[in-house]
This record gives sequence, C-alpha cells and structure tokens, in this order.
Amino acid sequence: MLYYYRALNSKGDQVSDIIDAPNESSARQKIRKNGLYVVSISDKSSDVKHGGNVHLKKITDIILERLNRSAAKKQVGLFSRQLATLLKAGMPLMTALTDIIEQIDNKTFRGVIIDVKQKIEEGYSFSNALLNHRELFSELYISMIRVGENLGSLDEVIARLAEMEEKNNLLKNRIRAALWYPAFMLVFSFIIVIFLMVNIIPTISEIFTEQNRDLPLPTKVIIGMSDFLSTFWFLIPLLAILIYYLYRRYVSTVEGRKKMDEVLMKLPLVSRLYNKIIVYRFTFNMGVLLSNKVDLLKSFEIVKKIVNNVIVEEKIENASKKVQEGASISQSLKKHDFLPKLVIGMIAAGEASDKVDEMLINIGNVYENEIDMVVTSLTGMIEPLIIIMMGIIIGIIVLSVMMPIMEMNLMVQ
Repeated sequence: MLYYYRALNSKGDQVSDIIDAPNESSARQKIRKNGLYVVSISDKSSDVKHGGNVHLKKITDIILERLNRSAAKKQVGLFSRQLATLLKAGMPLMTALTDIIEQIDNKTFRGVIIDVKQKIEEGYSFSNALLNHRELFSELYISMIRVGENLGSLDEVIARLAEMEEKNNLLKNRIRAALWYPAFMLVFSFIIVIFLMVNIIPTISEIFTEQNRDLPLPTKVIIGMSDFLSTFWFLIPLLAILIYYLYRRYVSTVEGRKKMDEVLMKLPLVSRLYNKIIVYRFTFNMGVLLSNKVDLLKSFEIVKKIVNNVIVEEKIENASKKVQEGASISQSLKKHDFLPKLVIGMIAAGEASDKVDEMLINIGNVYENEIDMVVTSLTGMIEPLIIIMMGIIIGIIVLSVMMPIMEMNLMVQ
C-alpha cells in the first residue's frame, strides 16, 4: 500500500514523502530505519475515500506531480537500465522493483513504480500493471514487455528498451541544445526592441513634439507604435496567452491537428528536419518491434501512434491494410510518399534477405545521424537570419528617428 507521511530528521527539519509498505506498522518501521521520527502518516486510498480532508502538502504534491511529468519521463530509460541489470543478475522481478524504488528521487516516478509493484502483487502481469501509466510508458514499451514475458526473455527485452529510451532522450537533448541558442537570441532581440519602443522612443518623441514639426510617415508610425506599447504594454503577455490558447484549442480538433501536421511537413527549413524525424521514428521503432517478435500488423498499429503525425498515421494504417491483404511491406509503403524511395528500396532488400528488422534498425541509425547533421546546419542558418532580421528592425527604428533630426540639421545650415 501507498502511505503519505510527515517526519522529522536528525536536524529537526520536517520532511514529507510517500512510502510503499504492506501496512501502517511496516511503513513506520521503514521510516524509522531511515533515521526519521514519524509525525503523521496516512493511507493514500483512505484519503481518496474520505475526500476533502486532504492536507495542503498533499494538494501541493498533486500539483507538483503534474508539473514533474516531463521529468518523470526521463526516468524511464534509467529505470529500464537498472531493471535489466538486476534481472540479468538473476534477481526476481519483485525484489528488483523494491530495490529500484528506494533509489528513485523523482516522487512522481517513484509513485508510478510503487503502483506497478502493487498491481503485480495483486496478480497482474508486469505489462498489464504498466497499462495504467501510458503517459510514461508508451504502447511500444508495454507491447515489448508483454512479448518478453511470453518468451521468457524479459531481461533482454528491457535491456533493448533501455537502449531505445536512452537513444531517444539523447536525440531530444541534442535538438533542444542546438535550438536553445537561436531561441535565446530571438527572445533577447525581442526584449531589446520592446525596450527601445517603450523607453527610448517616447523620450525622443517629446523633443519632436516641442518642435511642432511635420514628421515623416515612418517616424509617425514608429512613434504611434511606441505610444501604443507604452500605454498598453500589458496587452503583450495577454495577447501571447490568447494566441497560445487559440492555437492549443485549434490543434485539439481533428482538422486543426491535420492542418498543423501538413504545415510542418511543408514549412521551409523546418520540414527538412521534421520529415527525417518521422522516417527515423517509423523505421527504427518498426525494426525494434519486429526484431523482438512482435506481430507485423501489431507493429504497424504501434508505430502508427509513435510517429505523432495524423497524415502519416493514415498512410501507415492504409499500408497495414495492404499487408493484411498479402502485399509485402515495401510494396505497401511504396504507394505512400512519407518514406523516400531509397528507404523503400532498402526495405525491399531486407525482405529479400529475410532481414527486414535489421535493415529497418540500420535505416533508423542512419537517419539518427542525419537528424544530428540537419540540426547543426539549421542552427547555423537560423542564427544569421535572426541577426539580419533584428538588424533590419532596429535599423528601421533608428532611421525613422534620425530622419527628422537630419531634416532639422539641413534647415539650420
């Protein structure tokens, strides 16, 4: 069972956490073994039953749990690696999970693994115990665990899953690290422009007002924008929130999601990277599933959800129907244009040699390297574009301000 507790450590500081134990007495013993003095302890399930009588700290924990979902997802790879190592050493699954739970720092992920352990104790299989936590464990992950259970090779399957999770996290980190600097430059440049418009331009416009002169059109436009931003500056964050809300609402619809996916596949600069990521997700994950003896049609169904693109999902589903009718993988995919001809040819070669799973994994590895190179090249292109764009904007502002000043100097001469 899962218990919430508050306790005091040796320094007298209050700590709160969750702990897994068969009963309250065992929970108190485990807490005391950690050098803590129990102040209060309660069963999580009883809180749910008696609702409304929940401590503020528990409400805070729920909010933090939602905020820490992204951090918890990163724990899946480490968890898989630890579990695979312990299982290969001959340790039973329940003992391995108990040992790993004690080492997990992320409260959200620890609560998930504790719940999984409880489900297994109640008689669920490992794969079925993971079904309640699909926000962390993907369909691919759960399906491969199920295959590992059926074939008696759970340690090998989890080791492969650990490699996949680590590779996916590494790829995401590379993309984020490469795009962080251009994003920082864009935000910093935006702040500079807002600072000029709100603080510098109003001061200069007062001088022009005192002169009571007819100003050039560009200067009038810049001063008008400056006056608006100075007066209604609070509309900027509100507008940003509104745009984000409308965007999220639009993409939550089927038509909106499809339109956005279509835009991403055709948008200059972005489409080159986005399409390669789709090819990588399809080929690598399909190869891993087939190499672990997952049924071909089931593999299509799982990969369809992984590509994260509605348009490509429809094409994969149609290809799956062709395979079900008796067509080969390459023939089924050839009629749809989300995979390059070279990739289709390599898949056909893999089918001819009866090594299509290995070929798909190799294609995925090739595209992983290509994604890394594309990200690097895109970063090199985006940075000068941002500099040029902001140079033009700042140049227009400065030139608009300088035009009346230059006219005044000519009249004085």
